[in-house]
Amino acid sequence: MSVMTEMTDEERKALDKKRKSLLERIDADAALWRTEALSSYAQVRDELRCVEGGPNADKKQFAVAQADLDSALVSMAPPEKCAGARTGLKQYYSGASIERTWAAIHRAGAALYGLYEINDLTAQGTRLCALLAALPGQNSQSILLNEALTNLKSGNAADKRQARSTLREIYQGAMGASDTLQMEARGLRNTLLVTSGALSLIIFILGFVHLFDSSMFSLCTTVEGAGKPICPAGGSSAHGFDVFAIELAGMLGGALSVVIPLATGGKIKTPYRVFNHQLLLKILAGGAAGLAGVILVESGFISVFSINSAVAIFGYAVFFGIAQQAVTGLVDKRASSLAKETPAAKNI
Repeated sequence: MSVMTEMTDEERKALDKKRKSLLERIDADAALWRTEALSSYAQVRDELRCVEGGPNADKKQFAVAQADLDSALVSMAPPEKCAGARTGLKQYYSGASIERTWAAIHRAGAALYGLYEINDLTAQGTRLCALLAALPGQNSQSILLNEALTNLKSGNAADKRQARSTLREIYQGAMGASDTLQMEARGLRNTLLVTSGALSLIIFILGFVHLFDSSMFSLCTTVEGAGKPICPAGGSSAHGFDVFAIELAGMLGGALSVVIPLATGGKIKTPYRVFNHQLLLKILAGGAAGLAGVILVESGFISVFSINSAVAIFGYAVFFGIAQQAVTGLVDKRASSLAKETPAAKNI
């Protein structure tokens, strides 16, 4: 949608009808990111209405800001028709709708700095202080912000114009830094998604192949003095579901390790839900680690452990499932670092 500086009543009614339709589609979708984006959209929209008839209002600049808000609505609204699985996956992976929505809201927010009155600019300066404090590496911007706020209080018209321009540039820079952090979060989420998909495929293929050909490799072990092999199923012969059973035990260990990031980590304040993918990766990695660990113990490669019962086999699977935390803990550290640096949606 686009907004012209002068519109007829019919054009204005048609535009309002379009906005209402988009808002209804957004309200019908319970996605959390849309709720957060709609809240910021409403805040910028209300502020734009407040300055519409003000002494500093510029029709052209107002129209540009309104057009950006309309673009945000279009990007925010879910598609009218169900998209194909391929298109839906592409949208999810790229985060195109999310990033286009926030970019449009940020452009509209930047345009407001050319429309605010001086007293409103001072209030926005205080808000910018909080935003810069939530972002990393913004010390130089904080100094510029303090200088701009000082110039706003002076009686020099040129200083006030310069301060207005500086505040807008600081806002745009802060939004750029925030958007970069959001893209890093999306990149981390996509890496976790691909890794989880590869792990799930591997453990499923191994379990599926073993189900139909248990002679491919055996999870049974021979214990001195037992006289017969010990197998995961409890008998003396391999069972087709042995691999799936060990993988499930490893997943149990992976699920138990979820307690660690829940207790010590921070959730990234982003619509990409990185934390959920961290937990999924741990569970799948637990299944793979449990199977690999049991194979290594039974092969004698890890000689410090010994198996003397079927229960011990499952015990080692759970143990190695928890032990995957040594690897996935590196992901937790990166996610915690992003969580500290990324501002909440209410601040942007």
